[in-house]
Amino acid sequence: MHERIQTAYTAMRNAIIEFNQRWPSLVLGGAVWRLPLLKEQKTPDLIAVERLDGADAVNAATEALLAFELEVGQAPGTVMRLPGYFVLEESVVDQVRAINALKEALDEAIEVTRLELNMIKDARPRIMRRALGATFNTNQLLRKIQAFELPPRMLTFTWAGHTSGMTRVLVEKLREKLEAEAQLRADREEVAIESTPEWQELRALVNLDAGDTLVHYKQVAPHPRAMLWFSGNSRYDAMIHANLPVFVVVGAVELEVVDLKTFSREERTSPRVDKKPRDEAVPRLDIYVAPRKRRKKTAPVLTGDEVNTEALQKSTYSPGNESGD
Repeated sequence: MHERIQTAYTAMRNAIIEFNQRWPSLVLGGAVWRLPLLKEQKTPDLIAVERLDGADAVNAATEALLAFELEVGQAPGTVMRLPGYFVLEESVVDQVRAINALKEALDEAIEVTRLELNMIKDARPRIMRRALGATFNTNQLLRKIQAFELPPRMLTFTWAGHTSGMTRVLVEKLREKLEAEAQLRADREEVAIESTPEWQELRALVNLDAGDTLVHYKQVAPHPRAMLWFSGNSRYDAMIHANLPVFVVVGAVELEVVDLKTFSREERTSPRVDKKPRDEAVPRLDIYVAPRKRRKKTAPVLTGDEVNTEALQKSTYSPGNESGD
């Protein structure tokens, strides 16, 4: 049963090994920023970055592309990242696109195995590790590589912070969870189940249908992002997760690059003041009523000077996959 995961992994890994044999010979310039490994599941107040250039950058990148396992001292649940960029003399979009497709095939192999085993979604990492090894990291295994076929004019690296991830929670599932927790507490403390805090939380959901959905907000740790400009517009044309170096091609004009700086929590700007209030459902679990969907305004037709559509089409970039982290 786990053989399909192992087969998909081998195909993906071999494709990256082949890619690593090609792209270094195409490099005209670039740099990466090495980040410290996290030894606990807590973001430090200061994240120092170390810039690597030349052969050091290339060597670090080839290793990072194949870094699927936790390093010695790396805390489980954390991710090794190597933000950076390489300017190449020719495009590698087709090869990168093929690698990303193999990553999706590996993801699908894990999901099919989960369904066959009739296990919950949270069991996916455990299934993957059973197939590949105890030190394998799901995020490092499945994260995509980004490549662009047309040359950008500017590339900026920065830290994304003060953001929260959102997942949908079915009311029926939440009720089952709260009822089970209430029963456990009642048995443990030898009290009536109706007197437990979990039961009171359960009662607060009485007016919701079983098929309704709530939202669970989880604070996302600071992580590096990269923004690319292809057009003359003041707003970036693409924003990507800078988990791995991005591959771009050389252009007629020298690429302007804004380096990644050391992250300092003290120097970060305060969270946005226009943050909308949330209606609580189960605040202890950071679960809230789903926000009402706003009617989308018809987007204006942008001219070629405002956004370079061709640049995004000739790349591995997908705005829908880069909206969160």
